Amino acid sequence: MDDGIMGHAVKLINVCKTFPGGVVAVDNVSLELEEGVLYGYVGPNGAGKSTLTNLISGYYTPDKGEIYIRGVRITDFHQSISEGVVKVEQHPNLAPWLTPAEHLALLIPKIFYNVEDLKEKAYELIDMIGVKVDLDARVEDLPIGHLRVFEIVKALILCDLLYQAGKKPILILDEATAFLPIQQKKILKNMLRNLTSLGYTIILISHDLAEVIDVSDEILVMTAGKIVSRFKSEKLDMTELIRSMFDTVLISESTKTSHSYIKEEHALKIESLKVKDDRGHLVVKDLNLTVFDGEVHGVAAIPGTGEKELAECIYGLRRPESGRIIFFREDITKLNVYQRKSRGISFISDDRIRDGLIPDAAVEDNLTIGSERDFSYLRGLLINMKIKETLAKQLVREFSIVAKDVKSPVTTLSGGNMQRVYLARIMGRYGRLLIALHPTIGLDPMGTKLFFDKVAERKAKGLTTLIFSPNIKELITFCDRISVMSGGRIIGTFKAEEASIEKIGLMVSGVA
Repeated sequence: MDDGIMGHAVKLINVCKTFPGGVVAVDNVSLELEEGVLYGYVGPNGAGKSTLTNLISGYYTPDKGEIYIRGVRITDFHQSISEGVVKVEQHPNLAPWLTPAEHLALLIPKIFYNVEDLKEKAYELIDMIGVKVDLDARVEDLPIGHLRVFEIVKALILCDLLYQAGKKPILILDEATAFLPIQQKKILKNMLRNLTSLGYTIILISHDLAEVIDVSDEILVMTAGKIVSRFKSEKLDMTELIRSMFDTVLISESTKTSHSYIKEEHALKIESLKVKDDRGHLVVKDLNLTVFDGEVHGVAAIPGTGEKELAECIYGLRRPESGRIIFFREDITKLNVYQRKSRGISFISDDRIRDGLIPDAAVEDNLTIGSERDFSYLRGLLINMKIKETLAKQLVREFSIVAKDVKSPVTTLSGGNMQRVYLARIMGRYGRLLIALHPTIGLDPMGTKLFFDKVAERKAKGLTTLIFSPNIKELITFCDRISVMSGGRIIGTFKAEEASIEKIGLMVSGVA
């Protein structure tokens, strides 16, 4: 065996991958990764990051080139995992009708198995991270934040099983930490650093550049299917990293919203609201919230702590147990989602792939659903396909969506570009109130800039935006006021200039 191949944890030689329609996702990449190193992996949406790691993990087969894991050439998924590669996907990859405990049982497939030991280990890791996850609830009943934590834990358990079997794991986390707040990310960072000391090789894909610089030993930058730069993380300037990715400046330098005067009229007033989750637990408890007309209002919340149920209740997807929702002086508490939409309320879900897109439909269809009045006649009986296509192409340009053809299935796009399609469909129509649930998770820095550019456009038109997010820095930068949600209640509201990351972070975590 060639010593040049044997001497690396991962080695790629001239690897290429092209998808149907001619989309080149990985373009002649050669790469060497060493044992015991934590690699940050960044790049714009559609750069090919997920595709490259799917090739390493054996999910995809390269059109050309060779992939080696510790000297063994990889040709399929089973071979890759047997050599120690474990990947957490960009989007939840769990059977909705199974429980997390049942997914753990699948790690050791036997006719008779005892999953209690694995559950005990899982709860130990979950407690260390600091998030409560019910391992006996069905996946479809759990919030996406809890699913992401479980998938990380499941991957860590599988890595440990491989390690005990004599394999030094290669762990790939593809946007897996996106729903974790700052405190939990710090805990996970320490866990990952301990694993690299055991010889693990870790690849962390993230659009949170501050996190990548903080956690990684080395950062790889990918654009247009190629690895274009490699940086040592120590003393790396974020501006240099951004310019390597986009040839532009930091978002905070180029898209900073001024916290201007807001009208005192209430766009939204919530009084003593109580809401249950899908399991019947009360997660919103006597909550009060006031959002002024024309403001950008942020709600800082740890994912999975009732913020999704609150957002869905405001939009009409979930009925409250008690309390009132007032929208521009009208009590809309008993109105359904269609009636609320007709009054100008729109909603961006946190699970944008599952809730926001029709996977079998074209990019064009996903962009224009709900806008039929703009391109149809006789109450929708006749459709002008030319106007529909023009509208779709306009949104592709406005939201910088990388798509080969608007007629192609939306699933031919990268994960980040699929999310842009959903954002374009909702934000391309200017509703009086936009409710955005974790809107920037999964977006690259330029996608995040684009989102807040559109929020600024809404503000300039006098429209109201309500943003739920664990990213306190973004909320302070772009919102007029920030409310803190903890324990199912709003426990404080601050003007942006009065808030700090430390202060809000302690409150949202229940410490202060």
